[in-house]
Amino acid sequence: MTQLLIILERWTELLDGGDPVDVIYLDLRKALDTVPDRRLIKKLEAYGIKGIFLTWIENFLSGRRQRVVMNDKLSTLAGILSSIPQGSELGPILFIIFINDLIDDVICTT
Repeated sequence: MTQLLIILERWTELLDGGDPVDVIYLDLRKALDTVPDRRLIKKLEAYGIKGIFLTWIENFLSGRRQRVVMNDKLSTLAGILSSIPQGSELGPILFIIFINDLIDDVICTT
């Protein structure tokens, strides 16, 4: 809550001074579910991750399948093409690597 109050105060100061305020809002609630595996691997390669460690991460992300259970009925297994496994130790790190360059395309003048 404190961070929200601080940023609202800053925006109010800027607006009171006649300065414009631009805000980018990102909803990351289901972000882990939408990370494309191939794009993540390319980013890892760009960061210099290669060899057996990159192969290990590729194996960690590939070949996963899921199904739905409803009223004690199972759907057929379907392959997962994009997402980072949730509940893993590696998942949050991979997600941070994936979004790390988001700010590169945002211009901030204060």
